Amino acid sequence: MIFQTLRLAGDRGAAVRYASLLTLSTILRAGAMLSLVPLLSALFSATPADALPWIAVLAALVAAGWASDYAVTGAGFAIGFGLLNNLETQIVDRLQRIPLGWFTSERRTGAQRTLTSSGRELCQGITHLLTPTVNALALPALIGAGLLFVAWPLGLVALAAVPLLLGALWLSGRWLRAADSSYDAASGELAQRVIELAQSQPALRTAGRTGVEGTAIGRALTRQRKAALRLIGLGIPGQLVFGFATQAALLGLAATAVTLGVSGELNAAEVVAVIIVIVRFIEPFTTLADLSPALQNMRGTLARVHAILDAPALDPAQGDEEILPRRDAAALELRDVHFGYEPGHDTIAGVSLTVERGTTTAVVGPSGAGKSTLLALIARFHDVAAGAVHVRGHDVRHYDPAVLMGQLGIVFQDVYLFDASLYDNVRLGNPAATEDEIRAAATAAQLDEIIVRLPNGWETRVGERGTSLSGGERQRVSIARALLKNAPLLLLDEATAALDTNNERAIIGALESTGQDRATLIIAHRLSTIARADQIVFLEAGRVVESGTLPELLALNGRFAGYWRQREQAAGWTLVP
Repeated sequence: MIFQTLRLAGDRGAAVRYASLLTLSTILRAGAMLSLVPLLSALFSATPADALPWIAVLAALVAAGWASDYAVTGAGFAIGFGLLNNLETQIVDRLQRIPLGWFTSERRTGAQRTLTSSGRELCQGITHLLTPTVNALALPALIGAGLLFVAWPLGLVALAAVPLLLGALWLSGRWLRAADSSYDAASGELAQRVIELAQSQPALRTAGRTGVEGTAIGRALTRQRKAALRLIGLGIPGQLVFGFATQAALLGLAATAVTLGVSGELNAAEVVAVIIVIVRFIEPFTTLADLSPALQNMRGTLARVHAILDAPALDPAQGDEEILPRRDAAALELRDVHFGYEPGHDTIAGVSLTVERGTTTAVVGPSGAGKSTLLALIARFHDVAAGAVHVRGHDVRHYDPAVLMGQLGIVFQDVYLFDASLYDNVRLGNPAATEDEIRAAATAAQLDEIIVRLPNGWETRVGERGTSLSGGERQRVSIARALLKNAPLLLLDEATAALDTNNERAIIGALESTGQDRATLIIAHRLSTIARADQIVFLEAGRVVESGTLPELLALNGRFAGYWRQREQAAGWTLVP
């Protein structure tokens, strides 16, 4: 854990300086304690004045120890602040390169906690935990080695006691870590269920469900209570084991010292001095036991940090030269693309298609066919397992991520809006756009009527994830972003699903009129949207079953034609009393 923390700081020179000063500080502490033996021996001898040089040695060691402790504190703070400054940047950089499929609900919660608190926790850990921990680990071993020169049997007993005490401490800590891990998992699940409970209140109250008995949150509460009891219960045997080991070590050392005194190998003053040293020998282990909960928390923080920093990341752009889009190439080309979220299970299995500039391709198919995954591969939210995705003449893996994103305008069905003004949420599509361009994009996306209705117009805050707007209104904001960006390739994932027919028609018309050279790939279910496409691709089980124009596919009378007829029949359904 100590080396992991120092490596995260990234400054090798500062880490070496800190480790060197910490080693020196521990040696000086051990030397000051061991100097008590000759000092007391001389003080109670026939010539007490012989103790004066040893008092000077003790004073020098204590003064040097204070100075080194001060230097260690300064070095620790330097590493801590460096880590505080660098860690968040490392985490953000990694998060931007992790495939979206990695972000489960639990990992999103962990990533949020890591980003907001890990730098501060590790900074405090270096300054307030690592220094006393290293001192407590190294000091007994140094005292034991020094006692070899006082009385070798006593030194051997002390050195043998070091692994015994550390083992007892490790065993009690292992029990607590297992229980603590179980409690953390139960608490994390409960936190997710509380959020789920809050979000599902309308549905639950409509169904008359007000209690937690027999529900997911009720079961999560039960698991957390059991985990808490286990955590408390396992602390008792751990304390007993460590307490027994401490008393056994103290008794063995004291008995050895007394035996050496009785045999004449140590005089009375030396026995007293050695017993004082023995007490100081035991103290660091007690310190370690007291620090154990804080160290466990720090270990958990490190685990969360490394869970992100060691997560699989998309490979960086290949090659030294910057790849730029080719104007003469197709807007999009998929070449025998394969991809699966789990090894051996392809979600996309050998898809090939081309979208030329100035054309619209509609991807159609049943739920679970892989349509949204296809868009994610084009945007390089995941890397293909085999085959290649080319955007304007180059494999997406060869682009710098910023250059690739400059070629794409993306509108997802699940729109994410920030807790900021409506104006800022639209402007996100192109921060360099003028106000006239922003307002024109809003008009084309049919946002004007929303702006008039909102209490503060453009400056109205939309709430976290846009909760103050309806689903259709959020989609219009996302479409306005895409229009403002005016990228050469537009990817639409059910982008108009929450819109009424009139707004959908107006927005599709705006998309077509504002980008004559723009290519559009749209996942669609509505017949009106599909009918406007220049090319239709029917996707099923991750494979392209049919492709062509609407008349061609209807004439083929295959899977798409059956799908089209079902949609036509569904459009004519009405509810009757």
